[in-house]
Amino acid sequence: MTSMRAKLREGLAGGRLMRAPGVFDTLSGVLAEQAGFEAVFLSGSALAWSHLARPDIGLLSASEVATILMRLSDRIGIPVLVDADSGFGNAIQVTRTVRQFEAAGAAGIQIEDQAEIKSPGAPTDRPLVPLEAMVGKLKAALDARRHDDTLISARTDAVSSVGFDEALRRAAAYIDAGADLIFVESLSEPAEIQRLVRELGGARPLVHNIMEGGVSPLTSATAAGEAGFSLILFPGAVIQATARAGQDALRALAAAERPSRPVFDRDALNAAIDGPAFLAAAARYAD
Repeated sequence: MTSMRAKLREGLAGGRLMRAPGVFDTLSGVLAEQAGFEAVFLSGSALAWSHLARPDIGLLSASEVATILMRLSDRIGIPVLVDADSGFGNAIQVTRTVRQFEAAGAAGIQIEDQAEIKSPGAPTDRPLVPLEAMVGKLKAALDARRHDDTLISARTDAVSSVGFDEALRRAAAYIDAGADLIFVESLSEPAEIQRLVRELGGARPLVHNIMEGGVSPLTSATAAGEAGFSLILFPGAVIQATARAGQDALRALAAAERPSRPVFDRDALNAAIDGPAFLAAAARYAD
């Protein structure tokens, strides 16, 4: 049987456009699979919002992410690309992160070149680690893999920090280091997108983010695929919709003192998670 790692690698190698919504727990992953997606992205920002109710500033630990990833991978039959932030440390610590996430079911692991430690006064800034340090992390990640099919995605945030030219230089270095996927974040100009695809698109599959309120001029997966990207991530779409629906339901409940008609009634929700089949199977073990 084809592994989740092989499914992701083969899907991208086949030249097909793949789309991966950002998920944040097992239920959102199950619903994404039922919606027909071929992969999901365990998004760092979505995890921070949902599990800590805090901004995405690196507060979750690798072990916490691995626990969430393990539960998700156990319940879905599509590959998971997991956001590993900056690898949760230096190159040696990256090796442990990769082993943890592989063991928890990751088909792909995304590592970025932001500095691990940021100023408390500017926690959302994107300072970079030196290029050599990021290359070392990527080499450590590749060496740490127990499975060659596990994809290592290299993300650079250089566009936000020092400009597109440096981002392109770093992306090329990450390809030379052996990264399987390349993700240049915060592309906002069509000319930047065209140059990235022209210079590096033939070397590795390219990843692109599409977010509500984001800076990308590409606003759909189709447009991004036509531009030359292979994997399209929607990191905030599900958590933002979920939060808004939950807020509306709670405000209605507080005002009316009784639940409003739910979009998902209990039977429908139980059906979505295969509850009846699960309980029927469990009954076979009754005394």
